[in-house]
Parts: sequence; structure tokens; C-alpha cells
Amino acid sequence: MKHKAKYNSIWTSIGLLLIAAALLLCAYNIWDNGRAAASVQGVLAALPETDAAGSTEEQPGEGASEMPTVLIDGNEYIGTLDFPTLGLTLPVMADWDYDKLKIAPCRYAGTTAGNLVIAGHNYRSHFGPLDNLRPGDEVIFTDAAGNVFAYQVAETEVLQPTAIEKMTGGGWDLTLFTCTLSGQTRLTVRCTRQ
Repeated sequence: MKHKAKYNSIWTSIGLLLIAAALLLCAYNIWDNGRAAASVQGVLAALPETDAAGSTEEQPGEGASEMPTVLIDGNEYIGTLDFPTLGLTLPVMADWDYDKLKIAPCRYAGTTAGNLVIAGHNYRSHFGPLDNLRPGDEVIFTDAAGNVFAYQVAETEVLQPTAIEKMTGGGWDLTLFTCTLSGQTRLTVRCTRQ
């Protein structure tokens, strides 16, 4: 009887620790999403104040020379993405790394001349709502020089994280991708230019 009570006490303690850990993880995720939303809003607020014509510069290398950039808080941005059906506007950084993805979506490959690929975290304030896009929905990219490029969602697919060639290939005008909720695959939105 004593052993059974002891085991019940141990399992109850483990269960409570797991519940506490889950609550802490949820709290962190909520905080991180809020931080990401604040980052986006800060950059968007700075974009209209930036003199795009005066601070635009060409990006060297890898076919990126057609993409003007604007420097904000030490980071280069190539423009903004607007999702009218989602009520979402996001700045887009000129190049990507994991730390930059915590601030805003980032160009992964390509240019507006063709095969522009943009990656973003699945924060609710970043690319989390992409799974709500449907074929025919409009996506608008405005570059740092003020040029507007209208796209239409053609299809969505789920890819493995190792499917880099499939992600960047296929001749799509615009590809947007983010992790699925499980983090094991990538939700991919393919768009054609209008």
C-alpha cells in the first residue's frame, strides 16, 4: 500500500511538472508572437519615413541586383507584402537567416524578375495565417523603390524541409513558405504574377 501511494505521489508530481512546462511553453509562444508583431509594426512605421529614392541601393551578387533595399535599424528590407484577404501587411528583409526571421519574413531566393521565394515564421503575426489563403487570392509586393507587383495565389502544397530544389524551382513568380504547426513540413503558397 505504501509503495502504491509513493508511486501515485511521484506520478502526480511528474504530471504537475509536465503541465507547468506546457504552460510555460504556451506563455513563451504567446510572448514571442507579440514580440514578432511589435517588430513588424516598428518596421512598417519606419518605412513611410524612409526616403526610398535616397536610401535605395542595389544588392550585389546572386541575381539580386534588381532588388532595391532600404536600411532600417541596421537591416536591409526589399519591400512589403500585402495580403488583402488576410488584412496583413509585412515588411520583407533582403536576405534571410534564423535571427532575421524572428523580426520579419525574409527573401530566401530570387527577385521580382522571377522566382521570388520568401520565408517567414509561422507566428500569427507573420506567415501563420498563410494556410487561410485560397487560389485566386491577391498578394501584393511593393518593393523598396515603390514598384508594385500584383500576384494571385495559384496553389498551396506541403513540402519536406529538405525539398529545397522543389521549393525554389518550378518557375513560380512568387513562392511563400513557412513551417506547418508541427514544424516537420513546410506550407508552401505558389503565386503567379498578374
